[in-house]
Amino acid sequence: MTKVMVVDDEIDVRKMLDLMMKNEGYDTEMAEDGSDFLEKVDSFNPDIVTLDVMMPGPTTVEILEKLKKKKSKPKVMLLTVVRFDGDEKKIFEQGNVVDYIKKPFDIDVLMDAVKKHE
Repeated sequence: MTKVMVVDDEIDVRKMLDLMMKNEGYDTEMAEDGSDFLEKVDSFNPDIVTLDVMMPGPTTVEILEKLKKKKSKPKVMLLTVVRFDGDEKKIFEQGNVVDYIKKPFDIDVLMDAVKKHE
């Protein structure tokens, strides 16, 4: 069974994504921010992570740098309201980033992306 970790500081988004993933048959875990994610990632060992880009605490780049040092090496899908251009696109050169989904997102688009990266 594919394991998905949902990382978002907005509780409603986190719970909605968790429920959607469970309804699709994924084993899920939630994290409320980057620090929480980094604490849980090795014990849950997800295959895929949906990572909100704009959260309090460590920046996305810092999270991805720290993830490189973890034993767990999940594929990372960024969820963001930010439009990437120029230097910001360097984030896609970080570790395991495989995709990004723009917020507000269509659930079908998100689920298709998760299935694509299983």
